[in-house]
Amino acid sequence: MDILDNMLLQSVEGNLMRVTWCDRVSSHIYVIDLEGKRWPYLMMKEAVYGELKTPGIDIMQDDVLIHVDEDSLSKAQIARRDKAMEVVLHVLEQVDNSQQIFISKYRIKAIKRTATIMQISISTVKNYLIEYWVGGKVPNSLLPSFNKCGARGKEKAIGERKRGRPRKYGNQTGINIDENIKRIFKTSLGRYYYSQKQNSLKTTYDLMMKDFFTIEKVKKDGGKTHILKSNQPTYHQFYYWFKLFNNRKHEISKRHGTRIYFQKHRAIIGNSTDDSGLLVSNLWQTDSTPLNITLVSSINRNIIVGKPLLHLVVDAYSRVIVGFNLSFESLNAYSGAMTALLNSMTNKKEFCSKFGVEIDDNEWDVACIPSKIFTDRGELNGKQIESAIDGLGISIQNSPSYRPELKGTVEQALNQIQIQLAPHVDGASISGKRVRERGESDLRLKANLTIEELTAIIIKLIIFHNNYHVMQDYELTEEMLEQDIEKIPMKIWNFCLRNQKGQLRTLPTEYIRMHLLQSDKATITSRGVKFKKLLYTSELSLQRNWFESARHNGSKRLNIKFDARDLTEIYTINEDGSLHTLKLLNHLSKYKSKSIAEVEQINNYEKEMEVKSKQKELEKKMQLLSDIDEITSRGKLKTETVKDDTISKTRKLRGIKNNQKREREIQREIFKNEKQSEGLYTSSKNMESVTNYINKDNVEELTLFRQLRDE
Repeated sequence: MDILDNMLLQSVEGNLMRVTWCDRVSSHIYVIDLEGKRWPYLMMKEAVYGELKTPGIDIMQDDVLIHVDEDSLSKAQIARRDKAMEVVLHVLEQVDNSQQIFISKYRIKAIKRTATIMQISISTVKNYLIEYWVGGKVPNSLLPSFNKCGARGKEKAIGERKRGRPRKYGNQTGINIDENIKRIFKTSLGRYYYSQKQNSLKTTYDLMMKDFFTIEKVKKDGGKTHILKSNQPTYHQFYYWFKLFNNRKHEISKRHGTRIYFQKHRAIIGNSTDDSGLLVSNLWQTDSTPLNITLVSSINRNIIVGKPLLHLVVDAYSRVIVGFNLSFESLNAYSGAMTALLNSMTNKKEFCSKFGVEIDDNEWDVACIPSKIFTDRGELNGKQIESAIDGLGISIQNSPSYRPELKGTVEQALNQIQIQLAPHVDGASISGKRVRERGESDLRLKANLTIEELTAIIIKLIIFHNNYHVMQDYELTEEMLEQDIEKIPMKIWNFCLRNQKGQLRTLPTEYIRMHLLQSDKATITSRGVKFKKLLYTSELSLQRNWFESARHNGSKRLNIKFDARDLTEIYTINEDGSLHTLKLLNHLSKYKSKSIAEVEQINNYEKEMEVKSKQKELEKKMQLLSDIDEITSRGKLKTETVKDDTISKTRKLRGIKNNQKREREIQREIFKNEKQSEGLYTSSKNMESVTNYINKDNVEELTLFRQLRDE
């Protein structure tokens, strides 16, 4: 196995070491101990490889890095992290190459220069560097450990006594802020602060006091006066909860307008394009396009589901297609781009096997994190990608509007896939704006592939492109010509790695997934955690009685992350940074391994079938009501015909239980006769005898039955 940056090694004594730099030309690698404050030290590759074969050193799964929910970070944490990252970057810029920072004489000069410019101590710079290397060279490794201090995020219990220090002046003790007061705070902020009038926070507080904490009284002269209630919240309490409630984007957008926020206050993710720096895995280009191929549903092949969207990610220097995603997401949806990036940064062998394509380890051995991603102003130009930027240490560069040629590498790759698919796949739709001629068959009706089958074909095309496609217009360097490197993407990729033309940076798969997956909110209900009409549960949720609490106290919102390709599982991040997995309930197994688009298709199909069934039910119900009315009308007519008005009401109501008993015995006798002679029914004469039997009190009960039996 090759040794890569960020790999975690464990010695036989149990000490953990992280590879901070690996020289692919020489046999030098630098590692740093995860415990203590020791600088990275030199090791020889041969020694490491030798100990890997013996019980000396093991390669570990990196579970040291914790997952960070960007939304839960305070402004102070973000400010300290960004300041520390600025210091680290400044130190790294002071050396001529990436190896010098690990050599003492160069490192101390860079640290002293940075400490002088930044006006901080040398030990602070040292601590930042060590934390950066130990934490996997990602910005979040520099986050301050506020979570280990105090009881952050835990609200103090409300009792009879006033929380906080006693008031120094005045006789009033003040009030505790309960849920009712919080609602008043939020209502007042929405009414007076988050508006284009741009009221100050103090003015908002005053208006709130007038609305909710005063009593109106009539004076003797008929005028009105307002008197404050005996206890009311202070401005400091109002300000404290405002800081907890406030969202900076929401505040600026409501007070100054959305345009001002995007012009002057939003995060600047990237700028215009840049070249790859003649390095592999330095710059990736990504783009998406709808394929001109119509597919059928994976649930019911009689259903035509339209054209899928293909996202491609291509290494700008080597032209290797590092990852892709095929889905039914909308054109600028983040989920499609996210899945393509996740596919690019993780191992491909297991992914390909899901679609029935078995590949060798070296056919698509690309699983690393780039330095930059170049895209257009689409799905990677929003809040969703901010977590990946901060957590994975990636910068996003956006191309100017209407300039697709600036990312021609990925545009051409998309075009080539379209061209290669067209001759072999049925259901291709007419490209361009040409109108189908009269009498010309609609090619969409020939669709016969599902999205899974088309994905397998695209995997095959990518394997061919990466390993066998000859790029005629590619300009080889002098070194490549000397070593007879072919103009094949994977050959160029491997050459660059052998000759230090790029540094592969790795992170644990789960860590990558958690920063790239989409964020949303689910609901904790009494039946399970509900998301997209699906229900989930886990051992932890059962242990903590989530669902019993929801049944008694009402549902509760939950921040989750999910993979749009497969809704079998959703994820949450616990307070300690660990990953919490919620799985789909067994009785919803029909949704297992289904994407969010497929789930919606299934639900829509079921709804459509339900509507059809409801319509048929309504039609049959109308017939049922008509039949009931006909029978009741006929019975009513017969009853009116034989009705004897001479019988009094009292006599009619007398002996109902006895009449019921006789009727039951009559029905039993008729049933016995029918069983003895199938098809034998009571004649009109029999029925007349039955009627006479019921109306005559002096007839023995079983006389009529014997008569019927004899007949």
